[in-house]
Amino acid sequence: MAFVPLLSWVAIGVAIGAILVTIWRTRGLTVAWGLVVGGAGGSAGGLIGRMVFPDSALAAPIFGAVVGAVVAMLIGRAEAKKQGPRTA
Repeated sequence: MAFVPLLSWVAIGVAIGAILVTIWRTRGLTVAWGLVVGGAGGSAGGLIGRMVFPDSALAAPIFGAVVGAVVAMLIGRAEAKKQGPRTA
C-alpha cells in the first residue's frame, strides 16, 4: 500500500474532526482532540474501505475515511460528555 492514500485519509479525518469540534461545542472535546480523533478515525475508515472494496481506487476508501472520522468523533463526543467538566 502506498503512503499517499494513507496520508489523504488522515487529512480527510483531521479536516472533519476540526469541523465537527467547532460545530458540536462539547465541553472537554478540544480542537486538538478533534484533530487526533478525526485523523485516527479517517485512517481506520479508509483502511476498512480499502479492505472491503479493494478494486475501488478512490470512492470507497474516501467514503470510508469520512464515515470513520464521523463515527470516531461521535465516540469522542460521548466520552467527553460522560466524563463531564474537569475540576482542579
